[in-house]
Amino acid sequence: MLPSDLTTAQSGSPRKTGFWTQLTEVSSRLRWFDIAILAVILSFGVFHFFFTERTVDFTRDDVFYADAAHSLLQHHFYGINGHREANQPPGLPALLALLCLAGSCTHIGFLRAMVAFETMGFLCSYELLRRQAPRIVAASICFLLISSRTCFWLATQWVFPSFPYFLVSTLVLLVARKFEDSSRPFSRISWVVLLAVLIAISLLLMSAAMAFLVAIMITTIFLFFRNRPLAISRMRACVAILLFGAAVQGAWLLHKPTPPEWPLPGYPNSYFSQLTVKSGNDPELGAATLADIPPRVLRNAADDSIILSEMLLKRWIDVAWMSILVTGPIVLILLGWGASVWPAGGSIQEWYFVGYEFIYLLWPWKAEPRFFLPLAPLACLYLWRGGKALFFLAKNKPRLLAIVWYPIGAILTIGAWFWMYGAWRLAWHMTHAGLQDETSFAIWLLSSVLAVWMLWTEDSWRKWAEKAALWFRKPLGSSRLSPMRILHVIGMAAVTYLMIIGVRYQLVIGHGNRNRSMATIHLPGDVQAGEWVNAHTPPDAVIMARHVPIVYHYAQRNTVWFPPSTNPQMLMDGIQSHKINYVIVVERDDTFYLPKDEDSFAALYKSFPDKMHLLYQAPGLKIFQVIASAAQTPSVVASGAPKLSTLEHKP
Repeated sequence: MLPSDLTTAQSGSPRKTGFWTQLTEVSSRLRWFDIAILAVILSFGVFHFFFTERTVDFTRDDVFYADAAHSLLQHHFYGINGHREANQPPGLPALLALLCLAGSCTHIGFLRAMVAFETMGFLCSYELLRRQAPRIVAASICFLLISSRTCFWLATQWVFPSFPYFLVSTLVLLVARKFEDSSRPFSRISWVVLLAVLIAISLLLMSAAMAFLVAIMITTIFLFFRNRPLAISRMRACVAILLFGAAVQGAWLLHKPTPPEWPLPGYPNSYFSQLTVKSGNDPELGAATLADIPPRVLRNAADDSIILSEMLLKRWIDVAWMSILVTGPIVLILLGWGASVWPAGGSIQEWYFVGYEFIYLLWPWKAEPRFFLPLAPLACLYLWRGGKALFFLAKNKPRLLAIVWYPIGAILTIGAWFWMYGAWRLAWHMTHAGLQDETSFAIWLLSSVLAVWMLWTEDSWRKWAEKAALWFRKPLGSSRLSPMRILHVIGMAAVTYLMIIGVRYQLVIGHGNRNRSMATIHLPGDVQAGEWVNAHTPPDAVIMARHVPIVYHYAQRNTVWFPPSTNPQMLMDGIQSHKINYVIVVERDDTFYLPKDEDSFAALYKSFPDKMHLLYQAPGLKIFQVIASAAQTPSVVASGAPKLSTLEHKP
């Protein structure tokens, strides 16, 4: 059995005073150290608030949420472009609609709302973490995450449901702890009502909140094996939460969508339909098989680990399974989660974490930081617990640890060797990863050697481990400093250093945000195309574009999705059935969909060259008119974007 401090600590017991006690205690009581930490988090929020992007209008696809909010206010219709939305829950557009009613209906106003949600999310995260880990650990997690480039970039430049969901999901976990600890009937009823409302809100923000409902059911089932009367009592309370949450989610899932525009698998069909394709970004790869699932899960796990390592360490992480910064966090998080679940079965938090992560591990799309962000503080908590569990096993269960780890460590050691010197680097066109490959090889090799030592000399290893543990706790000489406290100081200095690096990067991005305007930036091709279409085509024109939200926002024309396909007959059939007049082709440095616009159009043009007429051309942008459906052919405009006002269509 693992020590009790690896699981959720009980709160409310009397505590000693003193600086080091303040740093290392786990309690629900608010102390001066907590107030100082909350003030630092709030300072980061103020900094982010004043360094949001200054563009007066959207230049990315997150404009969908703003236009959907306007549609809710003006037409009481959830969707854009005349299409009822069935993939994105309506929570964020509803929040933006409330902001519009409050008089903050601008791009910068929406971004500052995202910063507010980010800040409150980290404030609540600290409150959640300090009840389960020493205060210095909880503070370090929040500081390292909020000082990362990823958080700053997302909060100050993008309008996404991630930050509102981050706040609400953290509140759900805080309330869930109160619900699990409550014993009085009236108190339990109050927490049940609040928990049901918060889960419903989280479901309206992101469908991944279904993990909360699954977590409640699993924890109740485990409780039956430990305390049947308590499980029955809790089940009565949970039924209301489950029914209310299922009703909210069911109402959304039964929301009748607009029929798909194209006969393609995956997007924009349901989540379960999208799971059936090999790649959501490239639907032409076809349907997935059972053999495709394990590589997808491993790839998504590695991507999440890379995102987490980059957020914490403020540096680029090489995409390689053999890296200590990729596999290391995964191993520790799994170990920490297992230590939290064993032997009592875990709490709602543990099963929510694994349920949410399971949803995105199966996700066939390229991993994005915004999906991992709401889970990042919990991942760090289990990372820390995994480190504690590793030391516990090394001291008390060395043979078990050695048997499990040796084959894994040996494989990683061999892989890291070939990563450094083998043909894999040439075959995969891998660049040198700095010291990541050498460091990874050394750590995997050392861990494998230690595993052999543990396995064959268990008794002598135990004696050495006990002596080492005693030496770390024992003061040095006549001073009160011990090696453990010195390590604490070094750790605090390292966190401070990483925070400074993070703030420096944020200042660079923030300076660019403050000087970023429509007049000073190179507008994306989709924005330029939308503006040109708005100025040069009749109001009843039908446009085909790859990124519908941004083109529709600027063009204000009926816009059909340009599907990622090289099937010319399917494309032409769709063009004729949807009565499309203009096709927008944008060359992008980083394309989200595959095949690219130009590749899809090249296949179409090769089969039907007489149907397409080049109407407008600019660097990275071409607009074609479909001759068969055009009433007249405007003259071809010379290259160079027209000078159009960017204020005409701001939300």
